[in-house]
Amino acid sequence: MLAYRLRHRISFQQLVTEQDSDGRRTEVWRNVWLDSDTELVDVPAEVLTGAGREFQGGNATQAETSARINLRWFPAGDSEMMKWRILWDGRTYGILSVETDRTARREWRLRCMAGPTKGR
Repeated sequence: MLAYRLRHRISFQQLVTEQDSDGRRTEVWRNVWLDSDTELVDVPAEVLTGAGREFQGGNATQAETSARINLRWFPAGDSEMMKWRILWDGRTYGILSVETDRTARREWRLRCMAGPTKGR
């Protein structure tokens, strides 16, 4: 992976269920922490966006944009990452697929979608 290609900064979030003092549960998006010292915020990445598309959903025109995001590998499970979302440039991307390089220790390749998704 060539360092000069990692010119974008992304942040990872996961859906967390919190309970208030009255016992009510709410779901909120919080930044992902790999460990007590490593928060996945402003992570260097290469974001390649594709052509967007518009479609009719409900009674309104909806728009969605696909992206491929490449970044350095860090220790996380594929299925775990599929539950996360990515924030970049004021947009929210849901992760559709997670791949690694041949060695599975150099880079992550994420296929993502911005637009109307299930709760993301």
